[in-house]
Amino acid sequence: MISRIFKSTLIAAALLTAPVTSAFSSNVSEWVIVQGGAVRLLRASEPNADGIYRGGIEFRLESGWHTYWRYPGEAGIPTEASFVNSVNVAEAEVLFPAPETYNDGFSTSLIYTDKVILPVLIKRFNDGRPAVLNADLTFGICKDICIPGQAEVSMILPTKSANDVVADKLVQEAFAKLPIGQGDMPSQFSATKITGEDKDRTLTFTAKVPRGDKAPELFVEGPAGSYHGVPLLGSVKKGKAKWSLPYNGLPEDVSKLDLRLTLVTTDGAYEETQSVEVPQSASSK
Repeated sequence: MISRIFKSTLIAAALLTAPVTSAFSSNVSEWVIVQGGAVRLLRASEPNADGIYRGGIEFRLESGWHTYWRYPGEAGIPTEASFVNSVNVAEAEVLFPAPETYNDGFSTSLIYTDKVILPVLIKRFNDGRPAVLNADLTFGICKDICIPGQAEVSMILPTKSANDVVADKLVQEAFAKLPIGQGDMPSQFSATKITGEDKDRTLTFTAKVPRGDKAPELFVEGPAGSYHGVPLLGSVKKGKAKWSLPYNGLPEDVSKLDLRLTLVTTDGAYEETQSVEVPQSASSK
């Protein structure tokens, strides 16, 4: 059997020497059927002015099935992608819209249901040549039981292609659903701190939310290797929401804790990073 790497090389070689055809310029890959659904790649018709292509990883899930965010919560398998076998691809970054929470009576997970497109930014080594994006996807997919999922999907990024208004609309809508990065804006959080000591340590968060929003959501991601839970909403009053999160599962021997916070309100979703001072425990003084 010819390996995926060898097949990609053959396709790339053909692209470099042949005119672009309708098959080569397709803006979507074939669907790959997986347990509980299907997955494919798609892209915009043309790259941005800076040469970066906007694309996406699209999941379509059967009724009752779900897959997971990049941090699955208290249970689950994170959705991840490797592009190492791609051709003429310098970098491919997967972005994630905010998830929804799911509680099975035992744990709370962060999931996607029905359908979701994970936006991808694709940078080529040489913008004047076609590229082959090979994505090796790993994910969890669950209904009554959870199954580790895996799929290999490929798509060609030509130097020129026909316009596909449907794919362009899907890509545009997917990027529009991403949380707004903080950038130069003030933080959405008026206070983030750690209280208590040792096993009783707790993270507390206070954020500005629209008045009238009774159920804002906060998703927290610790450093790589963390296995913490999901913040619990304590109160919402006069445009301020407060959450708490036990420190369990977060790094112990650190003076600062780097967190990525995703806040979802009736006004939209926002994302920012924070570095929180970790109080020294009495036993270590």
